[in-house]
Amino acid sequence: GYCIISVLETMKAYSTEDCLTEEALVTKLRTTFCHHLFLHTSLKHNSSGTSRWGEFGDGGLLWGECNARNFEWLDGDLTNELLSKVKEIYGLDIDTVFRNATVSSENRPRPLHLGTATQIGAIPTEGIPSLLKVLLPPNCTGLPVLYIRNLLLNPPAYEIASKIQEASRLMMSIICAIPEFTCVSSSKLAKLLELREANHIEFRRIKDVLDEILQMCRNNELLQILKLLIDPTWAETGLKVDFDSLVNECERVSSAIGDIIFLDGESDQKISSYSMIPKEFFEDVESSWKGRVKRVHLEEAYAEVEKAADALSSVVTEDFFPIISRIKATNAPFGGPVLIDEICRGTETAKGTCIAGSIIETLDAIGCLGIVSTHLHGIFDLPLKTKKTVCKAMGTDYIDGQTVPTWELIDGICRESLAFETARREGLSEKVIHRAEELYQSYYEHGSPEPTNQGPIHFIDKSDISVADQLNGSRQEVTTSTRKSVHRTEILCKEIENAITTICQKKVIELYKTKNTSEVARNCVLISVREQPPPSTIGTSTVYVMIRPDSKLYVGQSDDLGGRIRSHRSNEGMENASFLYFVVPGKSVACELETLLINQLPNHG
Repeated sequence: GYCIISVLETMKAYSTEDCLTEEALVTKLRTTFCHHLFLHTSLKHNSSGTSRWGEFGDGGLLWGECNARNFEWLDGDLTNELLSKVKEIYGLDIDTVFRNATVSSENRPRPLHLGTATQIGAIPTEGIPSLLKVLLPPNCTGLPVLYIRNLLLNPPAYEIASKIQEASRLMMSIICAIPEFTCVSSSKLAKLLELREANHIEFRRIKDVLDEILQMCRNNELLQILKLLIDPTWAETGLKVDFDSLVNECERVSSAIGDIIFLDGESDQKISSYSMIPKEFFEDVESSWKGRVKRVHLEEAYAEVEKAADALSSVVTEDFFPIISRIKATNAPFGGPVLIDEICRGTETAKGTCIAGSIIETLDAIGCLGIVSTHLHGIFDLPLKTKKTVCKAMGTDYIDGQTVPTWELIDGICRESLAFETARREGLSEKVIHRAEELYQSYYEHGSPEPTNQGPIHFIDKSDISVADQLNGSRQEVTTSTRKSVHRTEILCKEIENAITTICQKKVIELYKTKNTSEVARNCVLISVREQPPPSTIGTSTVYVMIRPDSKLYVGQSDDLGGRIRSHRSNEGMENASFLYFVVPGKSVACELETLLINQLPNHG
């Protein structure tokens, strides 16, 4: 028979297939894209020395297939000659080593005849429906289709085929969520890594593949499937990998990538922000690269960027701030500078303080120029959202036991008052003033209800205190925040399970003729981020609750849960939605329970 050698330059590997019929060889040529085709001179002559290619090949299948392509003739040892030619074409060093990925053809069934492959639609043929489009769901495209087509055209040995079949049978019987099974082109990744052009997206895809393998390894239902796939992987790649080595390397590389790049929802970097420069400027300049590689690996580069941003802000502020301030003040709704003396002094102190704070925020936001004077010291403790407001105070000296104003405006906050001095100057009785001082000292200076100079008050949820105590720097805060988010989702899912059990208990008793109402909750399955439902849900009626990233809930039912989840996650902002579902006997029951949950879940909080 014929022999074909395939060389994959990006993977630095080659494989040999022999004992092929002419039809099998033509089938491979038609279904394999190749950049260069070489024919060995042995095709021209048989053992007796008579020409075959011209005398017998003219008009044959192989002759027709090759004549329609550009090809070159090679002589001598085919493998060595071919590898030398590849190194020459791609400019590789003569010492470059190519791995032999050949899998023995022993015990392999013969490939499909060209006519059979064409008639069943395994090879695209005009007028014949594609077999793979009939067999596979619409969302199955790309590499999985090519793999299954290759299995049909070139069946593996019985031992490999039986393991593929067993893995498929097990996959149909599981009830747990399964990984997304990220499919990436190994040759493309190898090329990008070799050229050092792989960005954070490619590294994230590599990590996704590794994490999905680890997810299967840690799940008892999926572990056996993973082990069954080891030999089919060897048959496809020529790489014989020990299972334990595979798992250990996946953990090592996944951890290494996670230490360098940010994952979804993580970041220790914020886009630069300066009051005098439009935020859109920094978003355009920095959003394309910040939040991808962790800062610890590029500390010097980040420092340079921050230094440049500070310098830019300083220059802009120095040159344009007076002009911008004047323009804003002129165009402000209040029509120019504003002077407010003793703002909101005529009402109850606490609420008057808050009203005054809100007015100051408004004036600050519109860029109004003005001065606001007040004795409402509590205003300094409010968490005001101001950018351009500065605090000034009247300067004072302490002379002969008396506080004396200097009549100079200084930077800072003054919480003192000349009330007692003013009262004396106005002739108020010394007895009254002395008693007022006593009251002030006993009430305000010892357990004063009036806020001291401690800055804005922040309310902390008690449930967050143990987490907050562990925070150490922004990078650790990011990790903790992510874990908290996952933990909150788990708690919410448990609450929803309990609510489903309670709400559906009467209906469950009617359906299952049992008082064991925990059956629904026991069958609830969580589909987390980057997971999908098991194949056993195909064609099965299910009721599901979508847990949106904003913690709102959506209740639905479907006979195609996988398709419905893909549809939900395709909507903007819903990529990281989780789902909780349970199987029910029939669509009518699913519709009843869906309506029941929609009406009752709000009553359970």
